[in-house]
This record gives sequence, structure tokens and C-alpha cells, in this order.
Amino acid sequence: MKNDSQSLPQRLTAALTRTSQQLLKRFRNTPAQTGRAEGNTVTIPESQEDELSPGSVRHSFSSELFAELLSELPEHQGKMSQAYQAGDLKGLRNYVHQLLGAIVYCDTPELESALRSLHRALATTDPGTIDACYTRAFNTINSTLTYSGFRGSK
Repeated sequence: MKNDSQSLPQRLTAALTRTSQQLLKRFRNTPAQTGRAEGNTVTIPESQEDELSPGSVRHSFSSELFAELLSELPEHQGKMSQAYQAGDLKGLRNYVHQLLGAIVYCDTPELESALRSLHRALATTDPGTIDACYTRAFNTINSTLTYSGFRGSK
């Protein structure tokens, strides 16, 4: 469900905060912390190893944020497109910057790379470079939406 009172980066930051707090609670309440440490390592019971592994936590968190990103991506793409078509390079740079702030918590290397290239191109004010980087970013957003299976919000 979309919350219009907060921007995507604000909601992603709030989600990061909630997830961090949940992780801290889990780690604080594990029996391993009250047990003995052997050398420099703390033994975590096998039943908790998979649940608390950094990869599973990162994947779960990244998936949650990616789903949120997908729901907002068409709106961001529309704003970027309007600014580009209007020749509003300052506005376009602002929208790209906002979207970059949102995707840093997601595992989207191609999208991040395309947006960073566009962000750098907008600093040069070279029309050819901006056009090429905008086209790449726009197409990468489309690909991200298409290959993720995103069908739009209902």
C-alpha cells in the first residue's frame, strides 16, 4: 500500500530501521550470547545458523525493499521522463538522485549503474552523453520491471 506522506527513500530507511531493530533483538536474545565463547568465536546453535546467516537476512531485507521499489519505479520513471522531455536537467538530476538513494538498499547492480551514469552525465551538460545515458537508464528501468514480473499496482 502506498503512503503518499513519505517518499520512497524515507520508507526504505524506515524499513531498514525496522529490520535492524529486529536483527538486534534476535542477536541479543540468542543463547549463544549467554553461553561461553571459544577463542574468538561464539557458538550459535545449529537451528539458528541458517535463520541468522547474513546472506539470508540480506536476501530477505533486499527482497522486501525490492518489492517496494518495484511498486514505486513506474512513478519515478514517469517523473524522470517528464523532466527529460521538458529539458529540465536540474529536475531530472534531482529525480535520478532520489531514485539512487532508494535503490542503494536493493540488489539491483544494472539499475544502479545506469542511474549513476545518468547522474554523472547530467553533471557534464553534454547533450549527447545525457541522451545516451537517459536512454540506457530508461531501458534498464523497463527491463527491471519486465524481468521482475511486476504487473503494476492494483
